[in-house]
Amino acid sequence: SLRPSCVSGVHALFLQINCYFYRYYDKMKAKNMFKRVYIFLLTVVSSMGFATTLSAQDSTLVRPQAPDNEQILSDIMNGLSPYYYPSLFMRYMEGDTTLTMDDYRHLYYGYAWQPEYEPFDKPQAKDDLLRLIAVTKDSLSLENAEKIIDLANEVMKSDPFSPGNLNILVYGYGSIGNKVQEKINYRRLQMVIKTIQSSGTGLKEASPWHVLSFSHATDMMAYLNLDYGTRRVVSRTTEYIPLAFRLPGGVKGYYFNFERMYWHRPDKMPEKESAGWEFNGIPLKKRTLKIKID
Repeated sequence: SLRPSCVSGVHALFLQINCYFYRYYDKMKAKNMFKRVYIFLLTVVSSMGFATTLSAQDSTLVRPQAPDNEQILSDIMNGLSPYYYPSLFMRYMEGDTTLTMDDYRHLYYGYAWQPEYEPFDKPQAKDDLLRLIAVTKDSLSLENAEKIIDLANEVMKSDPFSPGNLNILVYGYGSIGNKVQEKINYRRLQMVIKTIQSSGTGLKEASPWHVLSFSHATDMMAYLNLDYGTRRVVSRTTEYIPLAFRLPGGVKGYYFNFERMYWHRPDKMPEKESAGWEFNGIPLKKRTLKIKID
């Protein structure tokens, strides 16, 4: 079996997690198992202690703000702009580690206008990838590690900013001792997470975290190592994910904006969940009956 070498020794923990999932393989439905493997792998890498740190210019904006869609679109379409999308995306895919927070905000949110952006499609490669990870048990061969890398790179073609998939690339490259690619993908992961966090506080409906897909929201919760309950639709483009336990400071959950998913598929847009009784779509006010006691 392959003995991974990593900056923080995190891969040993990865293998323990794989063993955990294998032990419960027969007790879980495949779909749910794959989802949990994805989440747990992301949770582990979020705690990695890489020696590299993000510079001041890369840090999350002091005051989180929603993406300016019009400005981003104008920038990424301007061939003279440093944010011209074809050039910027090429730098990202080549592993350029000098990309700044502004670059990443244009990359991540600008992807919504690219023809490859299909948030409702799920590539077969993703299922194959999670299945392979789940059955590696407590050891990983060089052959399987290379297959994991190949499948994760295949997923990159349709979901290049998936925190979960970037995490798996960190795992894969670290397992075969490719420290250059391991650090490149770890930086990508950190910068994508910070980009999402820069789009709002996530603490109220008026300041949600803007994401490109449902899975990115799940990845964020896993990255933050948070247990959560059932998602709740609070508007046509926003969902609320309540936490299983309240955090210090009174944080009960996080809001996520999915509007970009529906720009080209308005038919997929959900209806806001009703907060009470309705008649023909019109909410009815609750009446309080006063009982007089003699």
